[in-house]
This record gives sequence, C-alpha cells and structure tokens, in this order.
Amino acid sequence: MDIKKLSFNLDQLRDGYTNDQFSPEDVVEEAYRRIRTRGEDFSWSELLSEQAVKEQARLLANRYAGKALPPLYGIPFSVKDNIDVAGMRTTCGCEGIDRLPEISASSVQKALDAGALLIGKNTLDQFATGLNGTRTMGEHCRNVFNPEYVSGGSSSGSGVAVAAGVVCFSLGTDTGGSGRIPAAMNNIVGVKPTLGLVSSSGLVINNHYFDCVPVFARTVADGYYILDAIRGYDATDTFSREDANDIALGCSDIDTFVFGVPAAEHLKFFGDEQAQAAYGQAIEALKTIGGTAVEFDFSIFIEAGRLPFDSGLLAERAASYGDVVTNRPETVHPAVSAMIAKGLSYSGVDTIKAIYKMTALRRKAKELLSTMDIVVTPTTGRAYKCNEVKENPIEINNNIGYYTYPISPLDLCALALPTSIRPDGLPFGISLVAIAGEDGKLRSIGTKLQDLLAIPTGIEAKSTG
Repeated sequence: MDIKKLSFNLDQLRDGYTNDQFSPEDVVEEAYRRIRTRGEDFSWSELLSEQAVKEQARLLANRYAGKALPPLYGIPFSVKDNIDVAGMRTTCGCEGIDRLPEISASSVQKALDAGALLIGKNTLDQFATGLNGTRTMGEHCRNVFNPEYVSGGSSSGSGVAVAAGVVCFSLGTDTGGSGRIPAAMNNIVGVKPTLGLVSSSGLVINNHYFDCVPVFARTVADGYYILDAIRGYDATDTFSREDANDIALGCSDIDTFVFGVPAAEHLKFFGDEQAQAAYGQAIEALKTIGGTAVEFDFSIFIEAGRLPFDSGLLAERAASYGDVVTNRPETVHPAVSAMIAKGLSYSGVDTIKAIYKMTALRRKAKELLSTMDIVVTPTTGRAYKCNEVKENPIEINNNIGYYTYPISPLDLCALALPTSIRPDGLPFGISLVAIAGEDGKLRSIGTKLQDLLAIPTGIEAKSTG
C-alpha cells in the first residue's frame, strides 16, 4: 500500500495499521509532506513540529504494541483555533487574544485519549463570526476546487485541511453553520451533533445555546465514528446533556423514510441555477434510496434563523471577547467590531424576549418534524466568490447561512454531505436535519445516500472530474 496515494480515511489507515503496512510515524511523515507540498494555503494558524508529533507517534506505537488498538489509533487530526489545546495559543484569529491554556478542550482530550495524533490548529473567520472564510486580518484560505470561491467559514481551515487530505478529521465549532458550510464548499462531510452531545468546555463561546463541536471528515461513516469517540456527558460543561452517552449513533437499516423539503416559495438559490439543479438531483437520489418527499412551511426556520444575529442573543459574544474590541481594536476585523456593537445595542429585556421566542419556536419545530423523519435542504443556496463577499459582506453572509442559521436555535442536529460536482467544477451538498437525539437516523440515511452516489470526496473529486 502506497501511503502517498491514501486519502486518509479511517478504513485505509486502520487496515494499514492492522496489516503492519505502515506505522503512525509513517502517517505523520506523510501528513507533513502533504503540508509542504501544498505550500502556504493559510489553513494553519499553528503547526506542531514534525519531530514532536513523530515522537508522540512512536510513544503511541510502543504503548499499544501487541495490544488491542484504541478507536482513533494513529489518526491525524487538527482543531479550529478557538478550541483550547494545552500549551498552544488559542487566538481565534486575533492577535489581541492572549490565551495559553494549560488544559485541552474536552473534545480534543477525548480524541487524544482515543489515540489520535494532533497536527496543529486551523485558521478561521475571526472569532468565528462569518460563514465565508474571508473575515481575517490577513490572507485567508481558499476553496480547494477554485481559489476564486470562498472556502466556507467560520471553520475554514478545518474544512480545507480535511478536503486537501492533510488530516483524516478536524474539529470545528458551529454556531450558525460553521460545521456545515466548509463541508459543502469543499466536498466533505460535516457532522453537527445534537447540542450538548459533545462537551463545549475549552471553547471560546459565541452563544451557549447554539455552540457545538462538529466533526469534518471524508465519509459519513468516519464522521459519526469520530463523533462517538469524542461525545459524552461532561460535568464541567453546564450545557452538556446528561444523556450524552446514551444517544444512539449507530447505523441502522432504514428502508423507507419521509423527508421534508421547503415549499417552493421558501427555496432560495440567490440566482445560482447550477445549485438549484444539483438540489433537484439530490432529492431524486433520496427517493431512489426509499425516501418520500413532502413539502412543508419553512417559515418557522426563517424566523429562527434571525435569532443568532438579529436578537438580544447576539450580546453574549461581548462576554467572550468584547474586551478585545475595547482594548485592542486595531486587531479586530471591522465585521467583528460591528457585530459586538450591534449585540450591545440590545437591552436585557430584548435578550429575555429572544430566549422566549427561541423556546416557543423549538416546540413548534418539534411538532412539525413529528410528521416526517428528516428535513432536507441545500447546505448553502449559492457558491459565492471571495470578491463578492468582500464587496457585500453582510447580505451575502446572511445568504450563505439561510439554511444553516435556524438549526441550533431550533435544537436540531444536522449532517452536511456532498451530493454532486456541478458543471462548473464546484461541489454541491445537502443537509439532512432531525430533531435532537436522532443523530443515528441522520447517519443511517446519510450513509445510504453516500453509498449510492459514490462520488470521490475532498479534492480527489477535482482530480478525477
């Protein structure tokens, strides 16, 4: 097995280790070779030294020589740079932040304990404020298919690192779609778990009601396997679910299912005819694997989608990094400053009303989804170019998040997965959405769909298509 030809998915790496075809140290060496080959792609905020990671790989191999291997043995991964890693700066893409944690985030530590090998930290839209990947003070990483287009954000570097085949998986954060948009734009899988399924301890929080740790991977199977390794109740996280260890994540046989699609008046592609056609093709594929489509009123979702950025809930961001805006304004992107200012314009009464509205909408959404198994939307309605976003940042960012903003306010879980390569060479993907706790259902349907479509994932689709 030529390690240089591997796409770094779990099956390939596990088979190689089991059959003694390569060692964890070999995989680390190959990961860094790929990083050097790509050159400066602006997806990394900090890399661990190759020698240090090789040493960890050697220690890991010695520890498990002749023993049963842990779930993520020798699997290279990365994390978004608003997640703590002991001994590495957490910058959130801002030089005004001075955070050097002594303890890693719970999700990171669980991955390490399961045998994964950390390569480094990934770049992001500053303070995880955007869905496009361009909100940085310097250069930003680009879409792996076409550098003129956005990579998706805010977990931009995390998505690019997986799509480029440098790491097997990465951990991001998701408030309004940051664990799904980079997946759609780079032809990989983004697993947004039920809120509280993975601990948020060690994250720089935007909103405790919405934030979660998603997994970027190449396949649905990989994404949920990794999710299973990092999930679990955490007493240090007040928003952790007490049943986080019990929620079913396994893949089951689902022969038939009902899926909701937004009524035609609410479907938006913002002038992107190729995206519209690709969505139609994905719907037909879902019917092929046993799905029955029903239209539903998407207005509840539209209303919920306004809560993260157009309500008093926005003010929580000031609690996490508002002091940087005050004390080091030169280090803060104008879009972040504007968001903090907007958040602080809301009163305490506004925030309480927003919480009441969110609670009411969550109940309505649960009632709505009781009539169907899942909801299916485009992950994003249009592929935007970087220069388009920079010329009209607020409106376009909202367009990008039209389908993703509502999901956490409504307490839903989601799976973003690729479904086609468009005629212009860009990837297109859909999101499967279900009520909290039904992550396993998303895995089952998503796996079946990905098996049917059988398209290469990540940048491999570019080289083959």
